[in-house]
Amino acid sequence: MKRDKFANKIMPLECVDISRYSCDEILCKALDIGESILKCGGEPHRIEDTIERICYSYGAVTTDVFALPSLILASIRMSDGTSSSQVRRVYKTANNMYRLERINDVSRKLCDGKITLDEVDKEINEIVNQKPFSRYIVLIGGVLAAGGFAVFFGGSIKDALVAAIAGLVVSIFNFHKVKFSSNFFYVALVSFFGALVGIGLHKLGFGDNLDMIMIGTIMLVIPGLAFGNAVRDLLFGDTISGLIQLVQAILLAVMVAFGFIAAIIVFGGVLN
Repeated sequence: MKRDKFANKIMPLECVDISRYSCDEILCKALDIGESILKCGGEPHRIEDTIERICYSYGAVTTDVFALPSLILASIRMSDGTSSSQVRRVYKTANNMYRLERINDVSRKLCDGKITLDEVDKEINEIVNQKPFSRYIVLIGGVLAAGGFAVFFGGSIKDALVAAIAGLVVSIFNFHKVKFSSNFFYVALVSFFGALVGIGLHKLGFGDNLDMIMIGTIMLVIPGLAFGNAVRDLLFGDTISGLIQLVQAILLAVMVAFGFIAAIIVFGGVLN
């Protein structure tokens, strides 16, 4: 089994006095890192691997971890017979590769003894509060992505400009995503307003091909990464996690379609 392999290969740290930490503290800090990875869009097997490695590095003899897209269950047993079981429930996740890489680096440092459990909270807080890109860069990225996709799929320069404006609206909505309690409602709403801008500008004569404008805009909200993550988990053998994420991706795609259809209905049906 995987935990037996880790138990034989990962030796407890010698450069850190691990005896001063209780099994509750060790598991709590390991789960802090695992929870942070999950919130950044990390896959379940990465979370399980990270928590197990941290616990074994701090003297655990048995570690069991089970991670889902919204839940982490973990238990450990130390050499002195003490044990601990803890649960973490995660309500919101988002794909943030920059933050994910930084948190992975923290887990590596912890397993190598370069930092201690006492420094985990400080490291995670610094990562969470740090913003790699300014809002202006995010807005520019949304504009270029929407306009670029419109041209890529055969649209004209006018189509790209209209899609870029719609992409700007979608990017502005992203700054307020945390205010929405339901991710499905947020996706439907941002799809509606993005499509509304694209269709409205096309109706005023600012674009040549409505379908290209819509494609450029929809590429910013389509859950392609979520679908890819679901397939990846299924291939790694995380069947439950993969199926859950697959259903979520399909429902998100349905909400995107609902938002665009609602915008089309506002303008009286399909526009030519």
